Amino acid sequence: MSSVVLFVVSFILGLSWIAEGYRDHKNYVTSVEEKMDLLEKDRELIIVLDSYATELNEKIIMLKRIVKEFKQPLEKAKNREEEYLSNPINSLSLLLQMHEDWEPVEKLLKQPVGQEKIALIEKMREDLPVENDLMEANQAMFRILHTYDLEPKDVSAGLIDEVQYSGKMSASDCFTMGMFSFKAGSYQLASKWLSAAKDLLVDQPRKYHEVMGVTKADVTLLLARSLIASGNVSNATDILMRDSMFGEAGSALTLHFLRNTPKPSINLESWESDESFYQLCRSSSRRQMGESKPSRLHCRYNTTTTPFLKLAPFRMEELSLDPYVVLYHNVLSDPEIEKLKPMSKPFLERAKVFRVEKGSDEIAPSRSADGAWLPHQDTDPDDLEVLRRIGRRIKDLTGLNTRSGSQMQFLKYGFGGHFVPHYDYFNSKTSYLERVGDRIATVLFYLNNVDHGGATAFPKLNLVVPTQKGSALFWHNLDRKSYDYDTCTFHGACPLISGTKLVMTRWIYELDQMFLIPAVLPPRRRNFSKSLLNPF
Repeated sequence: MSSVVLFVVSFILGLSWIAEGYRDHKNYVTSVEEKMDLLEKDRELIIVLDSYATELNEKIIMLKRIVKEFKQPLEKAKNREEEYLSNPINSLSLLLQMHEDWEPVEKLLKQPVGQEKIALIEKMREDLPVENDLMEANQAMFRILHTYDLEPKDVSAGLIDEVQYSGKMSASDCFTMGMFSFKAGSYQLASKWLSAAKDLLVDQPRKYHEVMGVTKADVTLLLARSLIASGNVSNATDILMRDSMFGEAGSALTLHFLRNTPKPSINLESWESDESFYQLCRSSSRRQMGESKPSRLHCRYNTTTTPFLKLAPFRMEELSLDPYVVLYHNVLSDPEIEKLKPMSKPFLERAKVFRVEKGSDEIAPSRSADGAWLPHQDTDPDDLEVLRRIGRRIKDLTGLNTRSGSQMQFLKYGFGGHFVPHYDYFNSKTSYLERVGDRIATVLFYLNNVDHGGATAFPKLNLVVPTQKGSALFWHNLDRKSYDYDTCTFHGACPLISGTKLVMTRWIYELDQMFLIPAVLPPRRRNFSKSLLNPF
């Protein structure tokens, strides 16, 4: 199935991140498998609809045949009615038709058509996306446009970040995005989406859009409200007055909209990021990848962290020395990666975010991906050996002790998948962290090359790392001398535009390094009372 089709399906469909019954709900935004299943359901529904239309058409054909038969005597009698009725056969035929023939016609008209098809469609709709699904799909598209600074008119025509996709958006799609942007308080963006919707309405039959719930009047009114809310009053008035449906009432509508200022009903703060993060994501986009940039990388082979690397060194790029950030190449082989994919698939579920104030994990709009912890309790023994081998490689790469937190998190990002900038350290007190300490370091494996988007960005370091299959990004979250939290490790995952992004993360904990990397300076920004048991 082409990525273009999946991209269009991804926009239309979604997943609820706030629904109580999440585990029982299909994961339509982040899961390619669920979208493939949904695409198959779409085919089935269209087949049922076509079958229903065929039954209706057969009834229409029969009715037209009856009309033709009924018209024949009238055609014969035209302009000679008295002569026609003087024929006893014609008189009898007329009486018989008017007495007997209209009863079966009435029965035919009342006869239900396609009831089984209607019942089947109703049954299939129970497992289709709901309103909250569309909300997250809208969020994903909004996030892509905002992050990569794209124009709705280009996106509606399939041009996304200088990549021309074959899929295009309909007037209804653009209207939905305009409505979402309006409710989010992004009135200029809403105006652009609604202008695109208005242009597309011209190219498609009016009756079709009326049946589907989008009319020219709907688009015009919301476009005018968006323009007025963004300060473009004269343009809004002109649009209303030039519309034949409103005409002179356009001025009164403008005054009404000015007096009734809209209030945003959708809160985007939970997943919005700093402009520096967006700039880094844009710098790795297709539009800017061709621009020459001064290299800040230092390449060499690591042969020192463990004796094994003297025999099989890893090629590395030092991206930052303070904090220490390095990219290792060709760490995982293709066969190992291919083992990880089916290994994680049965255990994938929506990835959660740890809430310090609640002390628990929860699904949140700040992160959209599917995740699985490996090894799982049901992982096959053969797969365990692969994970152990990767675990030994992590120790070789980092030179750190990895006794605690042996599980790795496999993550699968889909349409619009992202993770807002965050710290990997917790700076909080939990029973687990009391035993192992905080996360001193992170190893992030890239398991595929991403089609479009999905880079890892460090805003405070002005550093962006595109995905590279088989490589591993390694950085320290804590200062190696004082064990202070290093705020420069603030990082996030840029939104994925198309395709799938596969990564796997392993965190390394500080108390395992107690005798390997002793602190030589007292911490200045860290309150250990949060992480130590009360001795009294």
